[in-house]
Amino acid sequence: MATNAVIQPRARKSKSRKVRFGDVTVTAPAPSTALVQHNIRLSTQALERVAKRLAKPGVTLRAKKDVPLYSLDSDNPDVMIRKLNGKIERGAIVNGVFQAVD
Repeated sequence: MATNAVIQPRARKSKSRKVRFGDVTVTAPAPSTALVQHNIRLSTQALERVAKRLAKPGVTLRAKKDVPLYSLDSDNPDVMIRKLNGKIERGAIVNGVFQAVD
């Protein structure tokens, strides 16, 4: 999957960056433009590799105990199908929680 997109980093206003994780703020030096461009190239290459693999038919997802597998109904993409511990239910995700419909 080749892409013609060109990604340009935003112009830097300061020499340091702040990143907040909940109540913690981390301040670090801003990366160089060369490092940003290098990481863009690496991530683009990784995305191309994964896109090739995902495009191939025959991906198998193995069910594990207590781990649900979700898919969309091929006849109605508004309906989700959940397979959990051998039980198949149809429903939807509402406020981040699967809710089965009768």
